[in-house]
Amino acid sequence: MRRRRQKYDIYIFIFSALLLIGYMTYNRYSSESRGINAYKVALESYKNTDYEKAYYEFGKVPSASSLKEPALFRQARCATNMGKKQLAIKKYNKIAHSGSKSSIVPISEYNMANLMYEIKDSNAKKHFQHIIKKYPSSDYATASEYYLGLITVNNLPKNKKRKQKSIEKAGINFKNYITKSPDGRYSIKSAEEIQKLGLKLNNYDNLLLAKVYYENGDFEKAKTFLAKTTLAFSWTDFAKNEFKLGNKDKVKYYTELGLKNHADGAIEKEVFEIIDNYLAVASSRGEGIKYLASQNYKSTGADYISYLNCSEVVPSESKEACFRTLYEKYPNGQFSGDALYNLFMSKYLKKRYSDAQRLGFLHLKKFPNVKSSPAIVYFMGKISTKLKHYENANSYYKKTISDYPDSYYAFRANYNLYKDDGMFPFEDLKCKKVAFPYKKSMENNLVIKLALLKDYDLVEELCKKDKFIQSWIAYEKGNYTISAILARNAMEELPVKPAFDDLRWRLIYPLHYYDKVCKYRKNNNPVVLQSILKEESHFNSFAGSLVGAAGLMQLMPATYSEVSKNHGISGDIFSPESNINAGSAYYEGLKKVLGNKDLYAISAYNGGIGSVTNWFSKIIYNDVDEFVEQIPYPETKNYVKKVLRTYWVYGNIY
Repeated sequence: MRRRRQKYDIYIFIFSALLLIGYMTYNRYSSESRGINAYKVALESYKNTDYEKAYYEFGKVPSASSLKEPALFRQARCATNMGKKQLAIKKYNKIAHSGSKSSIVPISEYNMANLMYEIKDSNAKKHFQHIIKKYPSSDYATASEYYLGLITVNNLPKNKKRKQKSIEKAGINFKNYITKSPDGRYSIKSAEEIQKLGLKLNNYDNLLLAKVYYENGDFEKAKTFLAKTTLAFSWTDFAKNEFKLGNKDKVKYYTELGLKNHADGAIEKEVFEIIDNYLAVASSRGEGIKYLASQNYKSTGADYISYLNCSEVVPSESKEACFRTLYEKYPNGQFSGDALYNLFMSKYLKKRYSDAQRLGFLHLKKFPNVKSSPAIVYFMGKISTKLKHYENANSYYKKTISDYPDSYYAFRANYNLYKDDGMFPFEDLKCKKVAFPYKKSMENNLVIKLALLKDYDLVEELCKKDKFIQSWIAYEKGNYTISAILARNAMEELPVKPAFDDLRWRLIYPLHYYDKVCKYRKNNNPVVLQSILKEESHFNSFAGSLVGAAGLMQLMPATYSEVSKNHGISGDIFSPESNINAGSAYYEGLKKVLGNKDLYAISAYNGGIGSVTNWFSKIIYNDVDEFVEQIPYPETKNYVKKVLRTYWVYGNIY
């Protein structure tokens, strides 16, 4: 009997546990569903600036919902907009002390500290200090430095010694802010506060203030602070500021003086920028490079000048010797990889394959991941083919595709591996929508939910440093050009590229206007046309160039007028339909004249049909690769590679 009773108790326990689990599961899903519905309604009211109703609706989000924290945050925003600062502080405080590790917490504590500062609550200081300590690399920590400086200034003691210490402490806060954010929201105010404090400013301090005004576009004010620094310390800033002021002679003076006497120890990136500015104001770029090269500078920037000289000025018959000297002089410099690549290509084009191969092995060992690496790997495959080492050749081609999947050379390697598919294997694309760039996971589940609810402002605030999410938000708001550029820059920063089914690729390569491209394709490959459109305008239908090209396909007005007249195209040059129609017709015409070859038509679209036909007689080449590598115009050579790279990536994504 006792055993039967125990068995009965076990059944009761199991049944109760199952009931409890079922209830908890139902409650969780029910809470989530109710939370989503309540948040949707509340967000709509918030967007319509009905903050009182929005506050009430956000309050309906259940505590068990994953949206409770953002709902509290939104309630705090509503309260702030209604002028109820104490209520907002209460909501923010609840989030700040919730123990949550979400990115809403630091934003909430910062907003709370801000409101406390506004109502003169002494606890604000404690929270700003906590933010700096706990989230030191965040934007909120940077802004907290500014507010701590203000709090100190507003509460200066009467005692002279203590007052001076407080002034110096406030000065440090303001300097910390502008050091981290010279173009930030409070940078000018921080600079003004430093000046009001009457602190003794050294070379570094004056340069810091000059940078604030420079970054904010007040170049005359920047000049006054630069004048208080020594030239040896800040010559690059003098040269940059004079460039912005349009003082060509002073740009030349400071650049030449700096390169001669003060460039040692200067930041390379800044020196390169100064050299580029110098060349921009020179009588001609070539003459500017020639002059700088003739000075034989020995300090920072000398290798860049040598590289420019070899690339752009030295005649073709002397380039190999020039690049050899550059490589031998700076074997580990920033441009040594490119110099070695140029030596490699020189040997390859002269059919000295063994010499080229030796240089290729050296490049692969020293520079496994520089700009010229994909070209080296690809041409090592070409050399192996020439030497009839076919297995090695295929290994190099496969390596090009696997290690540099989104490169022009991956496109060419694919052709060499699968020639039966032709040079242009993609003839149409299957449309796929641009989606939120990350798949669901524990880390980004909340962000995805907010994104799907179209709470773009909060997503943007939570993910300030994620360029892919910023790109997606720009896309959702219709800023397609900004979206594509943000995503492209973010992808370039990744050390390893993801597979082409990764959603981030679609942000860089969306199919804007593809329906119109297909409609007006004529006898063209629509994927090629889409690639040209993307590289020409990045989907900006009102794009214009310095030389006057306009619209999605960047046609010159005279070209557009002639093509439109011949093909009966009506409409403005900036009309997407008219521009694409005319661009397609123009491209088709180029192709007909150039043997129906897309490669030559792409070259002519940028460099002009006269130039391309001229190159046929001047360039000695045996195949497509040798032609492209010897295109005399650097801009056209890069353009061809960019368009074909884009064609390749589009085909792989879609």
